[in-house]
Amino acid sequence: MNNLLLTSTKGKGMEKSELPKASNSEDGVDFISNMPDAILLLILSRLLSTEEVVRSSILSRRWKYLWTAVPTLHIRYRRELKKTKFIEFVYWVLANITVNLDSFRLYCGDYYCMSTVWRWIHVAVRKNVKELHLELHPNKLTDVFEMPHSLATCGSLEVLKLYLSARLLRLPTIMRFPALRVLDLTYVDLEDNDLINNFLESCPLLEELSLICCFMNELALLRISNPNLKKLRIDNNENLIMCCGIKICCPKLVDMDLTGNIAYRFFFECLDSLKVVVIQPKLEGITTSVLFPGISRVEHLSIDLFFFLECLYAARDPVLPNLKTLVIKTTMDAFTMDNFNKVLKYYPKLESLKLIIKQDFDERYEWLDEAETREIMTSDVERVEFFEFNGEKPKLVIDWFEDILEMFFTWGDIGERFPRYL
Repeated sequence: MNNLLLTSTKGKGMEKSELPKASNSEDGVDFISNMPDAILLLILSRLLSTEEVVRSSILSRRWKYLWTAVPTLHIRYRRELKKTKFIEFVYWVLANITVNLDSFRLYCGDYYCMSTVWRWIHVAVRKNVKELHLELHPNKLTDVFEMPHSLATCGSLEVLKLYLSARLLRLPTIMRFPALRVLDLTYVDLEDNDLINNFLESCPLLEELSLICCFMNELALLRISNPNLKKLRIDNNENLIMCCGIKICCPKLVDMDLTGNIAYRFFFECLDSLKVVVIQPKLEGITTSVLFPGISRVEHLSIDLFFFLECLYAARDPVLPNLKTLVIKTTMDAFTMDNFNKVLKYYPKLESLKLIIKQDFDERYEWLDEAETREIMTSDVERVEFFEFNGEKPKLVIDWFEDILEMFFTWGDIGERFPRYL
């Protein structure tokens, strides 16, 4: 490594002062290798994969066993690697790690058999793993992932993320996750009607739950109830509906996101801490849902316009006294200024309103009445701004992005206070 030179002034003269030279042992140990182990381990833990971390052992004798003390493993299969070689590498790494694991991320595609995965998980549990990410791509549609008992009773696990390629998840009879804070299930078949309830009951400290494109065999009613849950995300972009109805009862829930083809009905209870809500369901077959007063304390709401109107009509008291920011999404063929004004009538004290209209059909602008919009829409309009509106000086900005029209209505300097929601 080249030596660095510092120049300093003393009186009128200039002198060069040289940084201390890195020791030059017979192993060629450089300045970086002279750093404390804690710094070197931090550097190694930032590498993208465990394979890269292991390669550092060839740098010098000083680095030969350093990788074994890195508490994070990130192993991903590569198609150019034979299956037997991949399995051997995972075993070898787990056998040589000398510290407890903060994180174990294993993406093994179809390079495994279930008994092999069980052994890997068992070793990780013995090393007190805190965060486990497991992604499997079984060859057979009938393959089932049976969670090993050692994982289902792991006392150190704080984060669990499973991706199972739409395969069935089967849980053991006895389950206990005393430290689990985050549970993320993606493309998991949750055919067992009581599986989610059993999961939630076994996680007393759970704060975040994500169900992404999961399958529930059209469960009649999915109940999500947990005393400490703070963030909930359910998202399904598949054509098949996830379940018939969802009932959510979580007194500490702050952030809720329900998007896609999830359910026909929604029921909300005991959501006293809820501040941020996203509800963007696919509308085929949607029936009346109980939106109010379950979300009465919400401050920031993003919602489909048609669904919102249906809930408003069905509600006895649709008041949202704390609502500050509202994002409304709709399609061009479904949008009318009349419906839009009905929402504004219910919530006249909004600080910020964003309207997003998706252009589903090859139409011009017949869907907007020129009189209602003061003739602002022309075939080539890109941006329009209004000032001095109703004497309150709100600002209206209209932008086209490909096939999406976005309108921003803001009162005051709300963008700086709530940048996330605009």
